[in-house]
Amino acid sequence: MSTIDEKSNIVSVFDSSAKSLLKDWQIVKNISKSWNIKDSIQVSTAVIPLLQRLTESWNTIQEDLNISFEDLKQKVNSSEFVSSLENSLRDQGVPFSGEFPQYDIPPFKLNISLDSFEARLSLGRKHERTSALHPLELAKWVSIRYKKLTGRKFNQTTFMKELLEAYSYSNRLVYREKDIAWGRAVPLNDIYDLLTLKLSSKQDYPKQFYMYDLGLLKELSTISYEAYKFEFGYARNQSKAIAIVDSQGRESRISSLTIYKEGEI
Repeated sequence: MSTIDEKSNIVSVFDSSAKSLLKDWQIVKNISKSWNIKDSIQVSTAVIPLLQRLTESWNTIQEDLNISFEDLKQKVNSSEFVSSLENSLRDQGVPFSGEFPQYDIPPFKLNISLDSFEARLSLGRKHERTSALHPLELAKWVSIRYKKLTGRKFNQTTFMKELLEAYSYSNRLVYREKDIAWGRAVPLNDIYDLLTLKLSSKQDYPKQFYMYDLGLLKELSTISYEAYKFEFGYARNQSKAIAIVDSQGRESRISSLTIYKEGEI
């Protein structure tokens, strides 16, 4: 095994060789634009020893990397890793329950796979993955997504007004009627598309936010706004349903929204 000084020197050689190779490659690659024949000939000759040094230094680096890989595999399979991850989640202010490798972080679920060496954070059918498994880095990654979702101020009145407006347009499109057909179901996916008609809106209000807001709304015993009553519908074909999760982490699948107007039910 290489000494610390030898490792540092080898990495330095690899780093400088890689930078020189990239610089030389830009000259060769741009010859059709620059017509720089002289430099291109010189560079193409200089590339050969650079490639040799890269190959030699990489072979040595690879040996040390393999040792590091095995060491890290043992660490993530240890009880110390589990303890450090859970402590890091607590330090980041992320509430969780369950046991490694599966945790409930309402409204999310966190699963760490030691087969693929990655973590998956799920909200219904939507999920994100990361392969950065250092306990602190993983906890920060989870914390950012958890706080971004749950830290938003949820105004149920404003949300219902927006749903009502999107339902009104979508209802007439679905049923091809001039007037709104109150009491008839409209797909929730269609409503989301209307809520986020602009691409910038989809970026500001991603589907995960919509799912979570629907879950918070569904928690209410009665969902009504002024003269309107809201009712969620369930699809026989689950592939068309939206998996929503409420503030307690309870999951359900809904597919449509029906709004009833007082006096027209």
